[in-house]
Amino acid sequence: MAEFQAMIRRVAALCRRVCGMPDYAHYLAHCAEAHPGCAVKSEREFFEEYLTRRYEGGPTRCC
Repeated sequence: MAEFQAMIRRVAALCRRVCGMPDYAHYLAHCAEAHPGCAVKSEREFFEEYLTRRYEGGPTRCC
């Protein structure tokens, strides 16, 4: 059962990456490995920054 849940989490993370959504758990792992001791953003701050970068130029539609 635990293996199945881990597989589901990996598939969900892959789908988010393919769709361009950021992965907060991956961000935390990266920060811990590459930037130990540095402050990390909260989950809310992390997603707010993503949304700002994604839509800072206005809507992305043709009409």
